Amino acid sequence: MSTDVAQEPLDIFVRRVLAKSELLQTQEVFQENYSSDTLPKPLGTKAPLTLYIINHGAEASTESPNPSTGSPVKCVKLCKRILDQDPANTILCTQKSRVSLNFELVLVVEYEDNTFNVLTLPKDLSAFTKYTTDTKAFVGSTVLDPTTGAPIIQHQSVTQPYEQFVIKYNATSTAYANFEYTVTIPLSSFSAPLRKCELNDPTLQSYIVLRNLTYQVDVLDQYLAQAGATTTIWTTMVNFSLSEDIIDKLGINQDIQIMGTPEYVCQDSSCDCC
Repeated sequence: MSTDVAQEPLDIFVRRVLAKSELLQTQEVFQENYSSDTLPKPLGTKAPLTLYIINHGAEASTESPNPSTGSPVKCVKLCKRILDQDPANTILCTQKSRVSLNFELVLVVEYEDNTFNVLTLPKDLSAFTKYTTDTKAFVGSTVLDPTTGAPIIQHQSVTQPYEQFVIKYNATSTAYANFEYTVTIPLSSFSAPLRKCELNDPTLQSYIVLRNLTYQVDVLDQYLAQAGATTTIWTTMVNFSLSEDIIDKLGINQDIQIMGTPEYVCQDSSCDCC
């Protein structure tokens, strides 16, 4: 860059960050706690998602007890989290920022007989009593309805920001497609207050940053699951949770003027060419 070029006003077009919210190690995969009443009530608090992973070699049977116990689960590891699309964000009536993540999980399961299997969730899940030959694991009756197989929304509704987690159907409602995690962040909890003119700016958008993905696994006891109306199958209970940092940056498009020197200054040539 030439030192002979004088400084001049430069008009720079940028996305200016006005405020941000950092949700550190937020648990995205969870199920809602329920009371111990005769008719359990949702409590609006989180617990790990309990997976009932079918034992290796176990078969559904009408015998009681089921003699086909199979080999229990020894360990579960997260192979990959697949984001089906970029994180979505919606500004709700200039009061809240709603962040949504749609994803699938690929788990590697090791059994006590030293065999392995790969689970793609939620595709390989079933509700209790809805077992098929493609089923590799179940979830509880408060996550998938055992009568219809319909997903049930899980809530964290005790402390702000409020959260939801649910299994989503595919477009034809014939299979489970992905998980959806949603968090609604009040704009009042961001790092700086936004003025009314900024909230009404038509270019107001948010940019979502995800980092520090972690997961927790706790292999529990064997469980005889209800596979169908008259059949059962042996499984291993595994508590699973997934957490990461979610950073929501709110910004607007702005022109910023500074005094500076352009890195390259073009010059007209002396020829008559175009």
